[in-house]
Amino acid sequence: MEKRILIFGSGYVAAPVIEYLTRQPENQLTVASNILADAEKLADGHEQVAAVVADVTNDQVIADLVEQHDIVISLVPYLFHVAIAQQCIKFRKHLITASYVSPEMKALDQAAKDAEILILNEIGLDPGIDHLSAMKVIDEAHDKGGKVKSFASWCGGLPAPEFNDNPLGYKFAWAPRGVLLALLNQAKFYKHNKVEIIESADLLSSAKPVVVSEELALEGYPNRDSTSYREAYQIPECENLIRGTLRYPGFCDVITAAHKLGLLDIKSKPDTNLTWKTYIEQQLSTHHLNLSESVTKAFEWLGLFEEQSLPDSDSLLDAFCSVLQAKLQYQSNETDMIALQHRFELVFDDRPEFLTSTLVVKGDVGGYSAMSKTVGYPVAIATQLILDGEIQDKGVHIPVLRHFYEPILELLEEEGIECIEREQSQLDEHFFL
Repeated sequence: MEKRILIFGSGYVAAPVIEYLTRQPENQLTVASNILADAEKLADGHEQVAAVVADVTNDQVIADLVEQHDIVISLVPYLFHVAIAQQCIKFRKHLITASYVSPEMKALDQAAKDAEILILNEIGLDPGIDHLSAMKVIDEAHDKGGKVKSFASWCGGLPAPEFNDNPLGYKFAWAPRGVLLALLNQAKFYKHNKVEIIESADLLSSAKPVVVSEELALEGYPNRDSTSYREAYQIPECENLIRGTLRYPGFCDVITAAHKLGLLDIKSKPDTNLTWKTYIEQQLSTHHLNLSESVTKAFEWLGLFEEQSLPDSDSLLDAFCSVLQAKLQYQSNETDMIALQHRFELVFDDRPEFLTSTLVVKGDVGGYSAMSKTVGYPVAIATQLILDGEIQDKGVHIPVLRHFYEPILELLEEEGIECIEREQSQLDEHFFL
């Protein structure tokens, strides 16, 4: 029986989603994009895939497409998910996204239940695979009568080690703005059962070493709000709980300096009468700052000491983004990598056990990036399981329940995406916080 799947969005994640779902001959896919050429490129070579142009700011356009399909995948920016979800509720069609559940999306829970549809969010990498692999360990510990005393989760998308060849240890597969804006939020997490808060100005300077493996020594800084995961993961007993972002050493020092020099300012427009060199020198003098040798070299490499005028951008942050965009691009022969590591301190009858769950995936030269695989395949697998009736939940969900994570993790292994669990010897709290 033919199953009709609608995909909103034609970005980097769409290709592996399409590749996976077209393995089933009964699946007929429509890729809806605001850029028809991108949708047509994705459909090229796939008899089961059609391409259409669609404006997701137009509710009628969304409605007309949703009505014609059995299930909907939204790969467009999260701001558009709720409008799509509302049409899915109206026409009783399931919806899958890889984005965090917004308060507006959460508010649709009862309406989705009344429509007898599932709106499954947070089924990418982070969020997504992190939920699946964490809940597997947590449920197994609880099943054995254990408790989760400490939980740390670190994840990052990075250049593959062989292409880590610049002073920031980072490259952008898309616009840098989102990465920088995320650094303007404070971070909250649990430490010794108390909420710790790190203000945005101190976020990157709080980074700590995170050794994922002998070959992969990284740094991590905390994400926006880890405190909600006590409830989400059903671990009220957890005393130390932090989720954070991984970067190569160097990134945090350079961006911390940029922050102090006003380069993450979203309110002030750049003075185009100034050169980068003059601007940096003025800021160093005004704030009585000295740059370390490594940061100075990084700024030189970025061209921030050159006699080039600041661009006419909307903000200093946007001006800085233009510099990063020009210098930190992936070349066609270069690949990325994702690293995800959970760290657990489990307690059984007052006896501690330490465990790590680690996933490292590299991109394929000329093929899918690591990020597109680890976001796209979970989305596609979840979609197929819903179509096959293996997942029958209703309402707004994230994949933290056993009947979500067990089949999805198993099918991800078949795609070469496997979280490796290892028992560890005695660890101190610095392993977690």
